[in-house]
Order: sequence, then structure tokens, then C-alpha cells
Amino acid sequence: MIVSTITGGILILAPGSIRLQRPECGWVGWTFNIINLLFFLILIPFCGIMLLMEIQIPIFICVTLPPTPLKLIMEIVGLLLFLFGSILLLWSRLSLRRSFRLAGVKPSQTDYLTLHGPYKMMRHPMYLSALMVLLGLAFILTSILMGGMFLIMAGLILKLIPEEEHQLEQAYPIAYAEYCRRVPGSIFPRK
Repeated sequence: MIVSTITGGILILAPGSIRLQRPECGWVGWTFNIINLLFFLILIPFCGIMLLMEIQIPIFICVTLPPTPLKLIMEIVGLLLFLFGSILLLWSRLSLRRSFRLAGVKPSQTDYLTLHGPYKMMRHPMYLSALMVLLGLAFILTSILMGGMFLIMAGLILKLIPEEEHQLEQAYPIAYAEYCRRVPGSIFPRK
């Protein structure tokens, strides 16, 4: 819940927030940004409260598993995905500093191409972190709804990446081409 509050605050209050920017890649950018905001501001805290109070709400379509090694493994994997995804999200956001942009928003004249932090290993660590957090929550809650949201967000991300990379190529033609050569992994680190 703490990570959710911090991330939600960043999404609303920081430079590059949804208050100040408008995605320029149509419905995909808007849909991703709105779902992302609702996820961090409403859904994660709500799920945290559900877990603390040991309540299962039917809308989340949680599969009730008996206490077995499989359930324990799913919860551990989910917790690790959630924690590592949250850490990666905050590290990525802090690395961007004032160059943070919402999904689908073109870089401005004052932005710079971020080449440090997790951006040394992959070009879109914030997307990977969002997917890790969502998948982790799906495993922790054994929620079919969260699994479906993971698939929707993954589809939106796969549509957004080419749009954003095109915007970055236009904003930093030489630097971005060199960066893509050095960091070939779009979402996952690759050599």
C-alpha cells in the first residue's frame, strides 16, 4: 500500500503527471494511463486491505485454493514479483527525474534521453515493473480478474512500445539509434 501511495502521488503530482500531459498515441495511451492510475491509486490499496482483513470479494473472482505447496509457491512467487516490480518501478521513475513522461507522450525540448539506472539494461523498465506488480498481485490473490488485467495491460504495452520508440527516434535521432544498439532489450534485458 505504501508503494501504491508513492507511485499514485507521483502519477498525479510530479512533473510529467496525468494533470500536465496528454498522450499523443490515441486510445491506447489514454487507456493504459487511466488503467495504470486506477490500478495504483485504487486497486492495490483495496487489495492490500482485502489481504489484511482476510476478505475475498467476489468481484475479484479469486480462486480459493486449499493450503497446499502450490498455493504457498504461488503466494511466494507473487510476493517476489510484486516487491521486485515495485522496486524496479520506483528506481525507473527516480532515474527519469524530470524527463518522466506518461505512456505515449512525446519528449519535450527540456527532456534528455535517460541512459542510467535500469535504462542501462532495458529500454522500458517501467512497463516491465507494471507487469510484474500486476502478475504478482494476481498470484497473491489467485485472482482471475487480475490475471485478465495483466493480459490487457501486456497487450496495451505491446502496442505502446513501437509508438514511444518512434517518438524517441524523432526526438533523439542519433542518440536513440546508438542506445537501441547498446541496449537491445525492449522490456527484458538482453545482450
